[in-house]
Amino acid sequence: MLEYDPLSPGLIENPYAFYAELRETQPVFWHDRIESWVFTRYQECSRILRDTTAFASDWRRAGYDLPEMDHPSLQVLDPPEHGPVRHLFMNALHSQDLAGVEAFVADESAAILRKFSSDVPFDFVAEVARPVVLLAICRFLGVDTPETDSFVALTDAVERGMDAGFVPEALPPAIAARREIDALVESWVIDESTPGMLGHALRERKNLGVPEGFVWSTGRVLFLAGFSTTVSAAANALLALLDRPRLIEQLRRDRRLLDSCIDELIRYDSPIQGTSRACVEDLDLGGVRIARGQTVLALIGSANRDPAQFPDPDVVVPDRRPNPHLAFGRGPHACTGTLLARIVLRGLLASLLDLPGTVCQAGPEYRGVRATLRYPERLPITLNAWRDDTHE
Repeated sequence: MLEYDPLSPGLIENPYAFYAELRETQPVFWHDRIESWVFTRYQECSRILRDTTAFASDWRRAGYDLPEMDHPSLQVLDPPEHGPVRHLFMNALHSQDLAGVEAFVADESAAILRKFSSDVPFDFVAEVARPVVLLAICRFLGVDTPETDSFVALTDAVERGMDAGFVPEALPPAIAARREIDALVESWVIDESTPGMLGHALRERKNLGVPEGFVWSTGRVLFLAGFSTTVSAAANALLALLDRPRLIEQLRRDRRLLDSCIDELIRYDSPIQGTSRACVEDLDLGGVRIARGQTVLALIGSANRDPAQFPDPDVVVPDRRPNPHLAFGRGPHACTGTLLARIVLRGLLASLLDLPGTVCQAGPEYRGVRATLRYPERLPITLNAWRDDTHE
């Protein structure tokens, strides 16, 4: 029987061959350490994400005795309470100058890249992705931008806390970091006249009967999760492109492929590798009986490589359509910031494609303990020529 340890060095660097073995031999299994059913195939993972009647984000619905939340965020609300808050934030998102955000990201990325000399390695994650994504999200929300290094230290602790089921000692630093982020959010000065997504949500919330506290709690989630997920997606996408010089040249020749290719790169190497729900009622799924109150873990990274759903799943197909990957969730809890993440990724990648020279990698580094949110800790690149060899 295969032993699933997502924090083993081999799985952190490349979990996908192991996922394929799991799908073939143990598509569903009980994991004693995290006390959860683990699902690896697309069909079951999609059901877990879509079916909010049977699988809860609000674990109180499954019988858990949790502290009462004054203003829960969109992330932990289930329908029907979830609907008005999601509607409010989707309207607020679409009310923004999305083309302006993309242009801003491209300009900021290009300005940073111009600072680096040819053939001198620098870290794409630390020196480009993180500062640009943080600037873009703060501009989008309508808040002041914190100092990058200190904010990254906090988000790093929170990201590692996602794996507390395997590394319990990661939980206390994550809780402390969340408190500091809460204090940062409380320092924001925003009202109904403030430009940006949060100002719009505050102006419109009464029309949908959404309490003000829900706006702040959901804004906090968008701020933190939007930053971490977009940085991870950017690093993973560039890493995949660096191995595929022919694809880079194809994108340079035809920028119309960029949208579908970004979606495909996100499917190919998902920033979020798994997410959990609580079972609300006794039911059968994937050939096992799940009891009310039990936890289910949908391995998104595995589901997105399931050949039953995606032909040639281990190949990057830039014009893959349809592409119903689960990287940003599905159903009512699909990530509200998906559109923003795609816009930021498009701006970042476009700035790299526009370089007179190009980029090559010195090798990604997967350091430390991080599995739920998977991406290279460092991605050294140089502004010279793409490697001549081809991956596909």
